[in-house]
Amino acid sequence: MRISQKSSRRRNLKGLLAATGTVALIAACPATATAASPAPVGQQQKIHPIIGGKEVPVDGLPFMAALLHKGKGSASDRQFCGGSLIDPETILTAAHCVAGETASKMEVVVGRTVLSNDRQGQVRNVDEFVVHARYADSGNDYDVALITLDNPVEGITPVKLPTPGTDALIRPGALATVAGWGNTDTSMDHFPDRLRQVDVPILSHPECKTSYPDYNEQVNVCAGVEGKDSCQGDSGGPLFRTVPGRQDPIQIGIVSYGDGCGERGAPGVYTSTSSAELWDTFAPDSAAGKKFQHKLGR
Repeated sequence: MRISQKSSRRRNLKGLLAATGTVALIAACPATATAASPAPVGQQQKIHPIIGGKEVPVDGLPFMAALLHKGKGSASDRQFCGGSLIDPETILTAAHCVAGETASKMEVVVGRTVLSNDRQGQVRNVDEFVVHARYADSGNDYDVALITLDNPVEGITPVKLPTPGTDALIRPGALATVAGWGNTDTSMDHFPDRLRQVDVPILSHPECKTSYPDYNEQVNVCAGVEGKDSCQGDSGGPLFRTVPGRQDPIQIGIVSYGDGCGERGAPGVYTSTSSAELWDTFAPDSAAGKKFQHKLGR
């Protein structure tokens, strides 16, 4: 079941637990993470759909992942966040999607376009996940988490990540694409069964700062225009670009937060995957965090 949070746009839908959790580090199944707590005052709650977009062709974005709560019913009803496959056994998502969750109570489906189509894609259990060490104390910033699957995904090419420290792919005016199964209607809840995507323009850091005074350009990038945006249910999903001369898309952001959906003067804010600051501080005191950093070369 999806619960929308209309007043702000932190784009996850955690079933009946719609409040944003704030846990700094969670490691491993079957342990239970600290219970989720309400978002601190001043912190945008995170919810997202694809506004103004179009349906993705079958198998169009195979690296796309859906985070599901385990249980009965369709995957469409159990999906609460998005993510992306960045190597055969690792999912990249937003910290606010998994903070307060329990690894053993989640599963991930990769390579599925229509959520209710159980014959498409590959389902994996969650072995462990790690949330950025600075997420709990930073409000909306450092909104990134890495999930280890219990078994590698086979036959699907992971999405590429940019070189840390470069801003070549997030220059203002460039078009990027965001995808997800989130809400598609700003006036009422309408969550599609089929994956959708929309192209959004990248904005300059000063423009983002105008919309969000606490915006942190060291770890974030923002994108969107009136009528085109991510929304409730899209949290954790990828913002990506395809570079001329290269066939494979490169993920430049993770759906994080924003005010409303597709509203004038309120672009979507994304965790920047090219941020050196983001990866240098990911989880320096955690064995699991160090393992992820070494594995990804971050």
